[in-house]
Amino acid sequence: MGIGIINHNVSALNAFRSLNNTDKSLSKNLERLSSGLRVNRASDDAAGLAVSEKMRGQINGLDQAVRNAEDGISMIQTAEGVMDTMHSIVHRMRNLAVQSANDNYTTYDRQRLQKEVDELIDEVDRIGNYTEFNTKKLLDGSTVGRANSLDKKVLNADVVGRVVNADYSVTVVRAGEASNVHGSVAFQDNNGDGLADLRDLGMSGNVELQVSLDGYTRAVGFNEEDNINDIVRKINSSDLGIQAGVHSFEGKDYLTMTSRHSGSRFNISFGQDPDGVAIALGLTGGNRNSVDSTSLAISGNVNAEWLKFNSGTNTIISVVNITDQRLFPTIPPGIADETQITTSQRILGRFVSDSDIFTEKELSTAYVAANNDLSFTIDNTRTSQLRDSGLLRGVKLRVDEDIDFGTADIATYSTWGSSSVTNYHFATIPQGVEGGLKRGNNEFVIAQLVNNTAQEATSLLSVRLSVRDARQVFHIGANEGQTLTVDFGNLTAESLGLKVGLYGAGNTFDGVDRLDNGSISQKLQLNVSIETQQSAETAITVFNDALNIVSEARAKLGAYQNSLEKSVDYLNIAYENQVASESRIRDVDMAKEMTEFTRNQILTQSGTAMLAQANVKPQTILSLL
Repeated sequence: MGIGIINHNVSALNAFRSLNNTDKSLSKNLERLSSGLRVNRASDDAAGLAVSEKMRGQINGLDQAVRNAEDGISMIQTAEGVMDTMHSIVHRMRNLAVQSANDNYTTYDRQRLQKEVDELIDEVDRIGNYTEFNTKKLLDGSTVGRANSLDKKVLNADVVGRVVNADYSVTVVRAGEASNVHGSVAFQDNNGDGLADLRDLGMSGNVELQVSLDGYTRAVGFNEEDNINDIVRKINSSDLGIQAGVHSFEGKDYLTMTSRHSGSRFNISFGQDPDGVAIALGLTGGNRNSVDSTSLAISGNVNAEWLKFNSGTNTIISVVNITDQRLFPTIPPGIADETQITTSQRILGRFVSDSDIFTEKELSTAYVAANNDLSFTIDNTRTSQLRDSGLLRGVKLRVDEDIDFGTADIATYSTWGSSSVTNYHFATIPQGVEGGLKRGNNEFVIAQLVNNTAQEATSLLSVRLSVRDARQVFHIGANEGQTLTVDFGNLTAESLGLKVGLYGAGNTFDGVDRLDNGSISQKLQLNVSIETQQSAETAITVFNDALNIVSEARAKLGAYQNSLEKSVDYLNIAYENQVASESRIRDVDMAKEMTEFTRNQILTQSGTAMLAQANVKPQTILSLL
């Protein structure tokens, strides 16, 4: 460029461009040094920003996962701490059973021990039902799973273990009957004192009647002056699991006793009868070893046919899997889709229980009806398939005991038509007597029993049951599916085997009619008994089993807590490593950036000076003038 050109100061333009670039670099230096970040916007490093933002998502997720795991540990510690108290309670009950099993105690002494056991069982229930974390029940089974029945008048259920999500149609094929025992000796004035009391039956002083049910014996104390109404009142106030009543026949009063629970498991007998009260009352017993159930209580009197000994009978249900396979993939092997599943493949089988309760034990063996529903044989194929599928596992079913009392055998129920219900929404109901249920020689029309039409009354037979897994899921990772599922268990007294609850309105029948002076109870429980030496011996094993259940549940929670604590350690390490990785991408090297900043500062000063010199340069042409 010539020295005399003044229209274009190229030197100044060059100096200005260099100064401008240096200023931009200096601005970036200032931005990075003030923020501490190398990448402040996508233009700084597009690929690095994308990777960094992904890592930030992971880092934030890991940070929250640590808090989730710590909250889970707190929840587990709440439940496990309560189990320590439960252990202490069961140990105390076991000690009482061992104490009662020593035969230097009287019945009165054992009854005092029994009162403590009863209170402790109630306390176990309070712990199981009241223990909460953030208003969530922990030990009542709701944190294991839920079973919802559409008609609790027919059947209800609890989840006691790990379950498969499924829907079922459950049909009560035969409702188990309750054990009925009738005294064959009438209360009447035999000694001429104008009173009908125990003295007329040969009793004197204080005596006791031992009543056995479900393998446990309880004792009721009487006095020689007690009449039949006193006896009924004392029995009914003693929580024996039976209901006493009075039946008048041909002007005479007889003592009647009915098990409050149905099934052959709850047959009534009378222990060792130490004072002979049962013999004096003519109570032979309704257990399997007693007088045959067809024997009349009043020998030879055919008009007293209803007044007879009766052993409890088993309960039979039929279960059909009506699960929507599109929601719950339980399609059997070899079947392509929902439409190929036949009704017969949905039928899981029939199941038999010696009470109205169906536990995993009863629900693991399927039966098939034979000989016109009069007998049942094991269906080995369905039993094997059932166990492989996991269906019905972890569920406890209960048939409402109101069905058991007075209605009896549903196997003879007809569908008011010429054909049985065969679609998979209801289990197949066998043909039988037209119009209702038949029990012995007594026929009951369902419409009369429930004050509904015959069609509406079918709810007595079939009910839909939905079972859902409700175990607690702790999300302990930054990404989808990184969870830990925790089972808190069901530790109510009934699940521990410490009691059996009555489920139903509690209407008690003597076999035909409701007891004349029987009461109605919304809830009755039969507790483990230590009132006799033999019952106390049996109770020791029951308490051992309860201890094992609590120990297993507590050990599970301990394992879960250890796992969560290890997860916290792992998550903290992962968090640290992710932060370090993200830092290497996003953070600025302050020392290096300071060097660049100093360099650009000098260049800015130099560039400014040179721009000034370039601007002065054209003025040299004036020396030629």
